[in-house]
Amino acid sequence: MLAASLVLATFGSQADASSVLDDGISAYRHGEFEKSAQVFTPLADQGNATAQYLLSCQMINGVGVKANEDAGWTMMKASAGNKNPDASIVMARKLEATGAPADLIRTLYQQAADQGQTQAMLWLALDALDQGKTAPAKEYLTTAWEAGDPRAATLLANRFAASDTARYQYLRQAAERGEMRAAAYLAEEAKSLGDPAEAVGWCAIATGLPGHTEDVDWKTIGDAVEKNCGKFDKDLEPTERAANRERVDQFLARFFDSYKPWTPWRACAVD
Repeated sequence: MLAASLVLATFGSQADASSVLDDGISAYRHGEFEKSAQVFTPLADQGNATAQYLLSCQMINGVGVKANEDAGWTMMKASAGNKNPDASIVMARKLEATGAPADLIRTLYQQAADQGQTQAMLWLALDALDQGKTAPAKEYLTTAWEAGDPRAATLLANRFAASDTARYQYLRQAAERGEMRAAAYLAEEAKSLGDPAEAVGWCAIATGLPGHTEDVDWKTIGDAVEKNCGKFDKDLEPTERAANRERVDQFLARFFDSYKPWTPWRACAVD
């Protein structure tokens, strides 16, 4: 009976802590930073890695609490030590900026990658490629792409695609998730195949056509598209160019019908 009571008490305590953490995360997500700091502080003192990470973000940036960078970075390091993947990446980047040993940086990225962080997987893949280790690089990129990171698909297309068809498929799928570098490659591909409508269309997507951002300045984007993409059909006669732009509009309409934008990792953000 005593053992059963202890088990129930432990589970109850964990559930309560989880519920409190969720309240803090909700406050953080809604910009109620004073409230989130109040929630995170006791949890961070107890060693909760998520609370430590988010509270360190607030402390470093002076949001909802008095700014204290030294204490904030100490807490960020503690969170990474408790294997919070976001804190591990932030600490790895900080160490990179200060020229720390590569093995220490690599360990932090590996720690984050082991918990499914694709941002870390990409770093490890590029690091492996720099060392000439293609097999682990491909494995990291494949895992990151399976997790939905379109940047990994672009790298797979350019480094490991077994055929032109496979390369195109990787790039197309990456572009459909909002990977603008993939769209830029596809624009050049369409140009080489003599398809000015797709060339302009992919270039427009790569330039940042509406759909990649919620806060759209149509005129600025339109000017940028014309500047960057007009080269793909500038040699056409006026009537033919006008017809091509109609085909571009049709291409873009089809593209955005199946467009599923991906949200890249950002430090101090919550899902």
